[in-house]
Amino acid sequence: MEQKKSRVTIVGSVYAKPGTQFVYMGRADQCESCTIARVCHNLESGRRYEVVAIRAASHRCPVHHGGAVTVDVTEAPVEIRVSPELARKNTTIQMKFPECDEACDFFAACHPAGVMEGQKYIITEVLESDPIACRTGPSPVLVRIVPLPDGLPRYTH
Repeated sequence: MEQKKSRVTIVGSVYAKPGTQFVYMGRADQCESCTIARVCHNLESGRRYEVVAIRAASHRCPVHHGGAVTVDVTEAPVEIRVSPELARKNTTIQMKFPECDEACDFFAACHPAGVMEGQKYIITEVLESDPIACRTGPSPVLVRIVPLPDGLPRYTH
């Protein structure tokens, strides 16, 4: 199994449990006067992360009730529905979301939080070979993706 690169950051104490996933949404106004804000905000906005280890340090925090805790995080895999012609294990794709309406029962599965349009991802697993019905295009298949690590040139579909 491949070793994921982790980074140290600070999260609210309620999120400081191994396996907890979150999408980093950026800096809050209350962070401007905090002396440790640069450690809290060393993640990329809009990406999904998973807590993999807890460190001993805890901190007061004006944003998180109950304070904040130093943790190690990695970028988390995301389940998403993609076009069937892209749904192949170990394929690199450049994310382009389908144009569909939010009233669809599967909208969130095709547009999950933490996936960025234009970003390159690797399909690590095809989770479901039976596509769902889609009103606007090819019926999408459920896969698991991870962001393409920097510095790895790959062919893109």
